[in-house]
Amino acid sequence: MTNLKPKNAARGTVSADSGRTLVRRVKSAAVAGLAGLAILCTSAPSTSLAAEGASSHYLPGAGGDIFLAVPPEQGLTAANTFWFQTGSTDVALLEGRVSLGIDLDLFLNLASLSYTFEKPVLGGRYTIGTAIPFGYADLEGALTGPLGGRIEFSDDSFDLSDIAIIPFQMNWTTGRWSFKLWESIVAPTGGYDASGADLANLGRNYWSFDTVGAVTWFNPDSGTEVSIAPGVMFNTENPDTDYETGTEFHVDFVANQFLSETFALGLRGYYYRQLTGDSGSGATLGDFKSESFGIGPGFVWIPGFGGGRFTVLGKWMPDLSADNRFESDYVTLTGAWKF
Repeated sequence: MTNLKPKNAARGTVSADSGRTLVRRVKSAAVAGLAGLAILCTSAPSTSLAAEGASSHYLPGAGGDIFLAVPPEQGLTAANTFWFQTGSTDVALLEGRVSLGIDLDLFLNLASLSYTFEKPVLGGRYTIGTAIPFGYADLEGALTGPLGGRIEFSDDSFDLSDIAIIPFQMNWTTGRWSFKLWESIVAPTGGYDASGADLANLGRNYWSFDTVGAVTWFNPDSGTEVSIAPGVMFNTENPDTDYETGTEFHVDFVANQFLSETFALGLRGYYYRQLTGDSGSGATLGDFKSESFGIGPGFVWIPGFGGGRFTVLGKWMPDLSADNRFESDYVTLTGAWKF
């Protein structure tokens, strides 16, 4: 491995030899971008608001933390993400009753597996995968009673959340540009109490279908990466609440600057907006639409002892604005291993 000269590291650029080494690491570390897909299957406890529960099957930062579109190497990849979200919302529907405010703490462990096939498909790399989340959610708030009285509540849950399946992911690259197109299907496999006895549910009790594209520009000479991943998510109706979350648009963006062959710092951000309002007889607060935006710092570490096959990623991404949605701080830590 070629070591960077201190003066180059200080400038955040790499030498030609180091650039070639970094390209090889990119092809291995690109699998870490797939680890972000696991986040698609997480869900805040299923209260109800615009995007039922003031959240949805999309969670900010779902696209990943590095090389969102760079083709991964052929073979099996395993990743694990620790996810923490703390947030609050002012008004929501909770089991058919109006809540005057909810505070949320959500801890999730998301394990994902993916396999990239060696034989090209449509001139690119074809990948399939799945992500399985479980975790702990704690809710506190107040409900309005049948006669308008205020009832304080507190509930928690430790359970499986909704599993995501990625049947189709295609990656292409040309020069410094890479492109990706994928479909994610989120199944209602998580814990959900249809009786209403439990207020904190890790499952959302409906299907989601997320179509996402991504573009990455990476300059190996300077060690600079910029990625963007817009997508549209369609949702089915929750049969137990008669509530259908509207169609959702989301975009994740990533910028990284490698300070050496093994370490990068950068920014993570997202923008989310419902394209159509919520519907169904359970949407008693009307045709709400939610919108939110957040940005924060992140890091990438590709340790030398892993030979470029192990990647550690982390971020802190606070919401700068949130309407009809949990206004939250998100902290994630991911480890990904390319076999």
